[in-house]
Amino acid sequence: MQFLQQVLIYISTFLLTLTPAPEFVEGVVGQPRSFLPSQTVTQHDKTISSLIYRGLFEYDIYGTLVPNLAETWEISEDGMVYKIKIKDNQYWSDGSKITSNDLIYSAYTSPDLNEVATDKVDDLTVMYTLPNKFSPFLSLLTTMVMQEGSEDAGHELDPVSSGQFRVVRVERNGPVVKQITLWNNDQEQEIRKLVFRYYANEEEVITAANLGEIEGFIGTRQYKLENFDEYKYPLQGVHYSLYFNLRNDKFADVELRQKLEKVLPVEDLILPYGIFVEGPISRSVFTERDIEFNKYDKTFKGTLPGVSFTITVPDVNEHVELVKQIEQIWESKLGITVDIKKVDPTVFYDEVIKDYNYEVLFYGQEVGRDPDRYVSWHSTQKEGTGLNLSGFSHVRADRALEEGRNEVDNNNRIVHYTEFQKVLTEQVPAIFLYHPYTRYYINKFIKGVGDKYTFSLKDRFMDFSNWKTVKTL
Repeated sequence: MQFLQQVLIYISTFLLTLTPAPEFVEGVVGQPRSFLPSQTVTQHDKTISSLIYRGLFEYDIYGTLVPNLAETWEISEDGMVYKIKIKDNQYWSDGSKITSNDLIYSAYTSPDLNEVATDKVDDLTVMYTLPNKFSPFLSLLTTMVMQEGSEDAGHELDPVSSGQFRVVRVERNGPVVKQITLWNNDQEQEIRKLVFRYYANEEEVITAANLGEIEGFIGTRQYKLENFDEYKYPLQGVHYSLYFNLRNDKFADVELRQKLEKVLPVEDLILPYGIFVEGPISRSVFTERDIEFNKYDKTFKGTLPGVSFTITVPDVNEHVELVKQIEQIWESKLGITVDIKKVDPTVFYDEVIKDYNYEVLFYGQEVGRDPDRYVSWHSTQKEGTGLNLSGFSHVRADRALEEGRNEVDNNNRIVHYTEFQKVLTEQVPAIFLYHPYTRYYINKFIKGVGDKYTFSLKDRFMDFSNWKTVKTL
């Protein structure tokens, strides 16, 4: 019976590839490696993984955590045990039922959950036991659930999946993947095929766009194409900042850091690059609105005689361009000496970040949707492999970050994270700059593309249900 079911699914999948239907074709630079949630590395692979899989929870268009596969959940009084029940009658693309075995397998293969004990309660219920209290735990359950045994099945690019889309065709030329076709299972939506076509470089993508081979692509720079509109989406899961290395005595004086911040018209400087970062928990329901994050004071006058330091920056044109503007302002407004050290981005981590080899660092960091910023700012994270790039250490900030992790109630968490934001804004271990724009080019024949809250690149398809094509088949 199972073999017959597999044959029927294979036939139906093959027929879908032949079915005439409105489609959207995106040009992509590079090659896909794996869409399995446990194996995705590139932003492109993560995008497709998010389209073909579902998690227990997800973030809605407002950035609020809501259930997806999960039906009910209970949290123990001590905040250490989470019991999750999934909805009944949820199925994989091969027709088999999604069960607690799949949740346990997904947790076992997920780097985010490998320290969590996962136990089966029944076919639909799993109990997660944490080694330590961790209030952002539900946000980790947005990780996509995959079918038990997926890593051993050998179908990294056409796996059994459960999302709104499923992979129905992988076209290759020898070992090179040329095109991947996804079928949209939502019959109410107009565009039923989402196609990704692969190219060696961005120049080939632009040629394909001019020839009408693709309807969309992500550009690393600005283009003027006759039949394409440019959409600029800020990636709010990334923020570029200037980090003062507080391990260096040069930056021990908080007044020095405050003066360096006051003379920078950040909102004007970043206009071509992105949108203003509102502190360490930016543009979130946890962002404290009573804090003035833009400290620029055009009337401020002061000097810092004898001060000199170097800004280390990835050798990328737009990054260097912005840092040069900052250099000029600091030198002219404060009378200091600033040097710029450009480092090849491919070796930036090993030569700069790994051993905190910088005085002032221009760098972009990724953050999660949850307000937890422990790994970026707690004092225990300033050495070794920690991500506390400034080497910041403050008792009030540490306590707020610790309590924020221990508190499940959001109203109470807001109190702790407000305190954290106040301390960081007062102490200025970094100057927050911008969330970078992604330039997404879409053919003018595609309508219904709108503004949206884009936390990561995959969010460009958040309103895909509204997209329509005015071209005829």
